[in-house]
Amino acid sequence: MSCPAHVAAGGAAARRPGMVFPGRRRTAGTRHRGLAPAPPGGVALLSALVAIILLAVLAAGAMHLGRGDFQRSRDERVVRQAGNAADAGAYDLLRRWPLVPHEALPVGAVLGPDTVQLAGGTAVARAVRASRTTWWVTSAGRAGDSLARTLARRAVAVALRLAIPDIPANAALVVRDSVAVAGSARVMGSDTLPSALAAHCPSAAPAPAAAIAMPDTTRLCDGTCGGGSVSGRITGAPPLLTDSSAALPARFRAFGPERWATLTRHAAIVLPPGSVVTPAPAVSGGRCDRARADNWGDPSGSGACATYAPLIWATGDLRLQGGAGQGVLLVDGDLVLEAGARFSGVVIALDDVVSTGAGGTLLGAVLAADARVAAGDYSRLDGSTLVQRSSCAAALALEWSARLVPVTQRAWHPLR
Repeated sequence: MSCPAHVAAGGAAARRPGMVFPGRRRTAGTRHRGLAPAPPGGVALLSALVAIILLAVLAAGAMHLGRGDFQRSRDERVVRQAGNAADAGAYDLLRRWPLVPHEALPVGAVLGPDTVQLAGGTAVARAVRASRTTWWVTSAGRAGDSLARTLARRAVAVALRLAIPDIPANAALVVRDSVAVAGSARVMGSDTLPSALAAHCPSAAPAPAAAIAMPDTTRLCDGTCGGGSVSGRITGAPPLLTDSSAALPARFRAFGPERWATLTRHAAIVLPPGSVVTPAPAVSGGRCDRARADNWGDPSGSGACATYAPLIWATGDLRLQGGAGQGVLLVDGDLVLEAGARFSGVVIALDDVVSTGAGGTLLGAVLAADARVAAGDYSRLDGSTLVQRSSCAAALALEWSARLVPVTQRAWHPLR
């Protein structure tokens, strides 16, 4: 039996894509293939959350890095401040040295502790006398705040030495040009050991020396007396010494590693030109008052100023009217002694040394450079003046008045 035409056609149509016969349910396989399925709604939300989380992580990382950089910068600054404080404490002794009682301290003695306050930190320093001429300073610097967890500590050590001038004093009096010894004045080359200084001087026996050293001994008594002795008041071994080096200006300005400029730059006492001084020991509160310009120590060896021997620089002529002192006296002109003035140590006058009236006493070593060489302009000792050589007084004056400087090599050492 043959099928109707529409049935045959329907069979063909049933196989045509996209057609649905009545009564048949459309399945997923019968959808039109040209339409894409709609994306699920949760993917966009998940992407946004992931982006937000990534941004938050990046922001947190940036904040952490920034905070770390800030903390490192702050910590480095605090560490530098602690180091600077430690250095300042170690070198502060150089600044305070002329005012610090140190001369009689034995080897092994300690100065301090001394506290140095700075804007960014604090240092505590101690100085140990390692030998007669060297010191070992330790300084602990501190900066920051322990409550803020920024506390930093640094410690350093510095090796220091006394810069002692080397003054070639081969006679009690060294003059560059002329000198007159009049009245009852005396110049003695015999080396004396003052009883007030015996406890501080080495036990070596005093060595004899000349009384006066000069380039031309005929210039004694202004060129009219030259004979080696003036009525026995110039005594020494020999009384007069011909010393060609006394004609050189450097003899009175260069002292080994030290120079006139370096000495005067660190003078403990500076006097204006034309000063008239009556030096005397000064005590305040039972301690030697080293801040007074007229306190030049006590050469009698008694009292609080017995070992105080300052470096004194007179920037012009200086007149001593009585009184007593000790140390190193540098004069940019004439030194005039009157009314029995007494000085123990080293005296260097760039022009003349003159005593008038009752004169005075100079014990140690005296040098006169005769800067102005002219008729009638020369050193003159009159009255009852005494100039006597004392290697002990000169050596102690140079040591006690010497400035403190770092050693030549590897002076600074970090400790922690």
